[in-house]
Amino acid sequence: MKTKFYLDGKKTTRKAILEQLGTDQLVKMLKEAKETFMSDPLVQNDFFIGNGMLTITFE
Repeated sequence: MKTKFYLDGKKTTRKAILEQLGTDQLVKMLKEAKETFMSDPLVQNDFFIGNGMLTITFE
């Protein structure tokens, strides 16, 4: 399963998000997003981080 990250609608890298959030916070968000995706793939996974909205998608 491929993971893509979008910050305010613009594609970004895992490394950039990791620098902003830290490892622990990113792991928590990925776990929650994956659980939500597995229960309903049509739900959009958005998280408010300090400087915008982070969207996590899976393919």
